[in-house]
Amino acid sequence: MHQRQAVIERIRRVSAGVQRLELAVEPPQRALSGGQFFLARTTATYDPYLREAWLPVALNDKTIVVERPTRYQYLPNQVVDLLGPLGKPFPLRNSARALLLIAYEAAPSIFLLMLQSALARNSAATLVLIGQAQQYPLEALPSALEVIRAEHYETWAERAQHIAWADQIFAVAPPPYDLPAYMRLLEDAQRVRHAVSAELLYGIFQPPMPCGIGACQACLVRLQNGDEVPACTEGMAFDLTRVNLLQSLADSAGA
Repeated sequence: MHQRQAVIERIRRVSAGVQRLELAVEPPQRALSGGQFFLARTTATYDPYLREAWLPVALNDKTIVVERPTRYQYLPNQVVDLLGPLGKPFPLRNSARALLLIAYEAAPSIFLLMLQSALARNSAATLVLIGQAQQYPLEALPSALEVIRAEHYETWAERAQHIAWADQIFAVAPPPYDLPAYMRLLEDAQRVRHAVSAELLYGIFQPPMPCGIGACQACLVRLQNGDEVPACTEGMAFDLTRVNLLQSLADSAGA
């Protein structure tokens, strides 16, 4: 993990709600893979005190591209303090040739850097946009990507066929949608495939990550073996067969 300054070289408005920033960064910060992220501070002071999680969506020769909502304003040549890269790369198998990605009430931008690698090796990829995820601009997605839109999880057409087709499945949903959505997806996968093997089905956990090093324990994910691991260092993608979703749901209901 490195702490360095980056410079915003270019700002491009993708849609009414989405903009992309090109950041000039030093080589150690360009060594990242899909699933990793930065904690960013855009001011020279500690106001706000907590950093923001910035997700890279593309890598160029000398820059990284991050995606931000247009409600935040930035300027060319603005200096940003970056901490990272943090987290572990998405565990995309080299043998995976059919990739199913699910964005439930969340922007699918977290998948884009992984897709850059997957599509480059001629993997087939299908993206399902559910609920608010449908508002994401399609022009910001790779043209080789198949996109399916559904108002609700239950109205996702041919859901069983897509789950059966995939070599690997990655799903993203924000709290508090994440635990119920992942439980429902795991149950569907178990029903359709009869058994869900390890390294098949992943959920992306994005709880608050104040420190980025696992010290504050604000982003713990409970596993089936009783361990609790920080999403900021061990995630953000977790094999759903290893996560104790039932206990996590019970804990969240009692909170």
